[in-house]
This record gives sequence, structure tokens and C-alpha cells, in this order.
Amino acid sequence: MAEMNPTDGRRAVPLDLRPSQVTILSDLLADWLEDVRRDLAHPEKMRCPDAASRDAEALDRLRSGVADGRVLVPDETARAVMEVAALAYDEASEYAEIVANHDALHGLLAALSVEAT
Repeated sequence: MAEMNPTDGRRAVPLDLRPSQVTILSDLLADWLEDVRRDLAHPEKMRCPDAASRDAEALDRLRSGVADGRVLVPDETARAVMEVAALAYDEASEYAEIVANHDALHGLLAALSVEAT
């Protein structure tokens, strides 16, 4: 018998991503999923293997969604996983400092580029 509501009350939201962004996200999600699955191979060493298992399922849904060009929402677990990942990525890459440096450099460049009147 077919399931009455296969989306579990969720709705599909299209992703408006450039092909390069799809590639980036696909690679990141695959790497993160591999890391979580590697950790899950030794659940006795984990503080909360059940949470890691839910994270792995969410990453797998996201990976499929990125490939399909749409995700099902709401998906609080996937949103939470991506929030943690995005913040960690920003922190590791020193994103705030890079943006501040970029803005300062381009502000100075813009001032130097003003034509004399």
C-alpha cells in the first residue's frame, strides 16, 4: 500500500544555485557525511551516537536535495546541521576578518580611483 503522505507534511523548495555552488555543496556534504559515518563506525567512542546518526541522515537528505535541486522543508535537523557547519566554516576560514579586509582594501581602492574634477 502506498504511503498517504510521503513528504511527511513537508513541502519541496527549489534551490536557486549556480552549478559551481552545487559542486561545492555536493563535495562539502559528501565529506561531512563521510566523517560522521566514520565516527559512527565506533559509536562506543561517541558521546551521543543517536544525534550523530540523525545528523548523518540529515546530511544525506541535503546531499540528495542539492543533487535534485530542491529540499523538503521544514527540516529542523538539516537546518541545525547546516547552521553549525556554516558557523564552523566561517570561523575556520576567518571569514569575518577576510570580509573586513576586503571592504577596507576596496574602500581605499575606490577612493584612489576617483577621477580628478
